[in-house]
Amino acid sequence: MRTRAAFHAVWPPALLAAALLLVWERAARSGVLPAFVLPAPSDIATRAVEAAPTLVPHVTTTLTEAGLGLLVGVAAGGLLAVATAASTWLSRAVGPLITVTQTIPSIVLAPLLVLWMGFGLAPKVVVVALTVFFPVLVSATAAMREADVALADMVRGLGGGRLRTLVVVRVPAALPGALAGLRVAATYAIGAAVVAEYLAASSGLGVVVQRARKSYDVELVLVAIAAVSVLTALVYVVVDLVCRGALPWQRR
Repeated sequence: MRTRAAFHAVWPPALLAAALLLVWERAARSGVLPAFVLPAPSDIATRAVEAAPTLVPHVTTTLTEAGLGLLVGVAAGGLLAVATAASTWLSRAVGPLITVTQTIPSIVLAPLLVLWMGFGLAPKVVVVALTVFFPVLVSATAAMREADVALADMVRGLGGGRLRTLVVVRVPAALPGALAGLRVAATYAIGAAVVAEYLAASSGLGVVVQRARKSYDVELVLVAIAAVSVLTALVYVVVDLVCRGALPWQRR
């Protein structure tokens, strides 16, 4: 039953993707799409096989930056959500400031981070962390606010203070929302790392794109874009599996 359901879920997008690739291939081979504008998918695949050995270190760098940034951003967002839920004053003081800071795209801060932290791993990790921080914070905070009021009143009625109510009621209630925010954040992590690499880096998929662009190697640019897409999907799948493991009662 599950296999059949999975097949029915997969075959429509797979069929559409195959049809689009076929049209793209025919258009490129017929000359409608010049190779210097959009190469044929078969040529891009051949270029990917040729470039694979040299791309491995760049993929590793981008994955490392995205993974560390995701961990830092999720930890910071989750801890701040718990802190603001525990303190009404802190929530009122920090909430508006956090919202205002989100009007500044994290990538705009990247040049400053490079000046402060150098050209190494740290500024890229911070850019990714800043990108994924807000979705986790907002989703976890909203989930805590929507916790079961009757259950919280019962804990307080049994002698539990604010801390006990937070630990027993609000934090468990925030877990599904926080993990939903984590899923959203996971889709941004690779892209944020790549964009940060545009500014100052010696390795990473962003560096590959920059070098290929300067040499007008359209095929390599598209190979790097495809790698970014695959890595983003991979990170999302891993995060989704972690979320499902953390919430076994919601697996269905």
